[in-house]
Order: sequence, then C-alpha cells, then structure tokens
Amino acid sequence: MTPEKSYLYSIFKRNNLLSEFKQQEPVFVWNQVAGEVGKIARPKKVQGEALILEVPSAAAKQELSYLEDQFLNELNDNLEETEIRKLKFELGRFPSREAPEGEDFDLDEVSLSEEEHERIEEAIEKTDLDRETAGSLKKLLVTQQKERKVRLENGWNECPSCGGIYPDHVCPYCGFGSQSS
Repeated sequence: MTPEKSYLYSIFKRNNLLSEFKQQEPVFVWNQVAGEVGKIARPKKVQGEALILEVPSAAAKQELSYLEDQFLNELNDNLEETEIRKLKFELGRFPSREAPEGEDFDLDEVSLSEEEHERIEEAIEKTDLDRETAGSLKKLLVTQQKERKVRLENGWNECPSCGGIYPDHVCPYCGFGSQSS
C-alpha cells in the first residue's frame, strides 16, 4: 500500500468508513497507475464495477478508450479490496481552456523540458496504440502539459490528492485544500 493510500485507509478506518474506502479504492489508486496519460482523465466515482473518469474533450475520450484494457489490468493489479471491470470516460468539468483574465499566452511559445518530453514519450511507449493514434495521444499530452505548466507558473495550485490544478485554495474536483495559501 502506498503512503498516500495508507494514510487515506487510516482516516477511513478511524471514522468507521472502511466499506466506503473499499468501494472508492479505485479512485485513490488511479493516479498512481495511470501516470502521465492519466493526467487527462480524472477519477470521478465508482459505480458498480465501473470507474467513471472525467475527460476534457471528446478527443481525449476517444484516445483513452483505446487504452481501456491496459488501464484495467494495471488498476486491478494495484487494487487490494475491489475489482473494476469497466472504465467509463465522460466529458467533465475542467477549468476553461481559455487563458484566465490577465493571462495571455500562446501555447506554441511554451516549451517543455527534456524531462517532461521523456515522461510523455515513456507513457506513449507503454501503450499498444498504432502509430497514428499514438501520435494523436502525444499531441494531446503535450498540449495538456503546456497548459498545466503555464497555469502552475501563474499561481495555480496542484492538488496533492487527485493531481488536478485549480486557481483557488480548494480543489473543485476532489475537495482537498492546497498546501500553500
């Protein structure tokens, strides 16, 4: 069990909520198994034997659906209490793709570090996608990483729980507060 998952487990146990922990375990495990590719799909909830994931666009929904079997295998290998049989990708609430007021940037001018490019390449290499689909997914990941980078440089916060980024002090996706105020 990872330290983060162990911490969550202890909180749920202390509050007599172990059945809820067991039901929502896939939500807690998603970020650790999905890696870079998973940053464009946020876990929303477990519904029966399905994990519902929010994605920012129809293109992301389509690209990630090609990886469903791979994600299911990795997810179930890391679950201790639950088994997920289906991933459902839904369009979700994401911060506007427009630059926030007062922030004017062109993504073509944003550069990624060698390490960021390597993480994206490694994520793509782990997939069984054909060349065209892998190329499309790579473009999506590069765009997402550039937006994320610019927002973090402009004072947005990264949620320590779900990995989402947001401009306020409380994550609108999972409800966790930011570490900095």
